Amino acid sequence: MHTRYTILLAALIISFTGKTHAQGTISTDRNAPAGMVTFGSSITSGVLGTGKFIDGYVKKQGDNAFIFPVGDNGNFRPFSAAASDISGAYYGVDAGVAVTSNPEGGNYAVLPAGGPFKTSSLGSGLSGVSKKEYWDINGSGTTRITLTWNAASDVQNLTAGRGIAKLTIAGWNGSQWIIIPSTYDVTSVLGGNTTASAGSITTNASLTPDSYNVYTLAAVSDGPLPVTLVSFTAAVQEQSAYLQWVTATEFNSDYYDVERSQDGKVWNALGKVDARGSGKGQLRYDYTDHAPASGANLYRLKMVDQDGTFAYSRIISVDFGLGELAIFPNPVSDVLFVKGVNASDLRQLTLTDLNGRTVYTSKQLPASGLDIRHVAKGLYFVNVVLNDGTAKSFKVLVR
Repeated sequence: MHTRYTILLAALIISFTGKTHAQGTISTDRNAPAGMVTFGSSITSGVLGTGKFIDGYVKKQGDNAFIFPVGDNGNFRPFSAAASDISGAYYGVDAGVAVTSNPEGGNYAVLPAGGPFKTSSLGSGLSGVSKKEYWDINGSGTTRITLTWNAASDVQNLTAGRGIAKLTIAGWNGSQWIIIPSTYDVTSVLGGNTTASAGSITTNASLTPDSYNVYTLAAVSDGPLPVTLVSFTAAVQEQSAYLQWVTATEFNSDYYDVERSQDGKVWNALGKVDARGSGKGQLRYDYTDHAPASGANLYRLKMVDQDGTFAYSRIISVDFGLGELAIFPNPVSDVLFVKGVNASDLRQLTLTDLNGRTVYTSKQLPASGLDIRHVAKGLYFVNVVLNDGTAKSFKVLVR
């Protein structure tokens, strides 16, 4: 028998119709009208604690990013979204069956509407969809969607051992599963590095959850790649990230989009590099990111074919912490920057010519850099003195 509960949780009143269990799981009736656990807009995380989740539907008010603490049959499998009034539930069963058992035995009705969702009905580019689980996610707002997995999801088998780069999110459009371009998160939304055993994956762009009946993990087919990538590397050059890649067998390749992210989830296109050849033989490319963000910068290539087919490279990382005291660029013609020092730690900075004459001095470190356009061309010394007595001198060419 279901009972009406009102629970005080994380300073939020949650009202629902359902049952609570000894292990901390809350179950709600999935039959229409479904029971619903609603979190207010002030709550920013839905993780209830180890082994605790909602076995049923969860709704979130407010448009901040939120981890929906959903699960089924003892399995915690949250999803994440960031739009107001998104609701959803996890079904730990084959989407082609769509019926899940509740903890007390028996079956819930086939949910959501439109089920079951044939796992053999695949749209273009898919090699398979999960037969272990799916999510019913609803809402009219636009948001990226993140799905999670663990060892029970059997991602290794889903991708036929080809690695998590072959994972994607797929949505059921009423008749078949459709690829929703997605990228696995370097750091899972639940913490820790994403691996084949546990992790998360996020759609590349925002979408309206109501666009699809349900969502699940899927694998993309190999297909002809627009290019064979031999190597992709990055290095720090002064205060820039210098990217290099080598390709082979560029049949009908069109261009490369260089993309950057700081969290492995949100990617921004930095620039486009046209492909230079077709056929066999290695070609070398490079791209310089002149304005990397502080901390870790993640980079990847979107390799696009002339017919619009594309594939992503592996993700590489370059870190721009404070690091060693240095100046850049050198030679310089307009603005000079100093890295490796906080503005509050600077005692004095001077620019002197080869005769020892001071042409510039400052006890501040402008975030916009030092404007030296008024300085005559030639060789100079930049002397940096910190509050702790550390001093370092650099030779710089003004041109």
